[in-house]
Amino acid sequence: MPELPEVENTRRNLVRAGLPGATITSANITWTNTVKKPSAAELASGLKGRTIQSIDRRGKFLILPLSGSGPANFIVHLGMTGRLLVQPQSQEADPLTRHSFPLDDGRELRFVDGRKFGKLWLVDSPSEALPAMSPEPFDDEFTVETLAESFAGKKAPVKALLLEQGIACGLGNLYADESLFLAGIHPERPASGLSVDEIAILRQSIIEALSAAYGVYDRARDQHWPDPPTALMTWSHPRDVKSACPNCATNMTAIRVRARGTYFCSKCQT
Repeated sequence: MPELPEVENTRRNLVRAGLPGATITSANITWTNTVKKPSAAELASGLKGRTIQSIDRRGKFLILPLSGSGPANFIVHLGMTGRLLVQPQSQEADPLTRHSFPLDDGRELRFVDGRKFGKLWLVDSPSEALPAMSPEPFDDEFTVETLAESFAGKKAPVKALLLEQGIACGLGNLYADESLFLAGIHPERPASGLSVDEIAILRQSIIEALSAAYGVYDRARDQHWPDPPTALMTWSHPRDVKSACPNCATNMTAIRVRARGTYFCSKCQT
């Protein structure tokens, strides 16, 4: 599933491709269930002739502000397998392309979505599509104090809480595991039982995990442009019980936390 680094990588790819400033000339929606608001027909007509002003992101949502009259924001959620690509209209499209948006410069914005879990909105305000979310991990407001307040009195496993977008915006299953691994915290620890020092280490580990992932994607973008990879393994610990912890050589352990596959080192994470 695309997580924050994958979504941010998509945003940076679209910026580098020069999508801001391009005008959408039409819209081809082939799977109407993707469109959440308004109807598919209204979204298609509402995008026609609109110029994309910028490529923004909030959590795992991409926000494309539009010029002109009508709803001001085109919003995309990639779902589990979604990719957004800017390609020449003459280039053969991926067979799993569900939606395409021809542009005035001869190119096309294509939404490749094999499992059809992606979502599209055309709305006046992002608040019409986005759930309540905590500050972004890189925001100044994402502090030890705010994280401690989110954990206070909650006996749920810390891994489970990290997946709640109201606590750690944009963090998904893979990077929750990575952050806990870097912090040396067992994923089943009750969140309320973490000390302030442990929460401070966890907060920094979240930032470090995401920063490292961003760096991997940035380097890959430079090396492989104009066709950069969109799904890379950027975490430091193996997600395989037959593989050893890179720190202590103990085989990794696999469990399920709130039905989510979870990998950790039973020796390093306490």
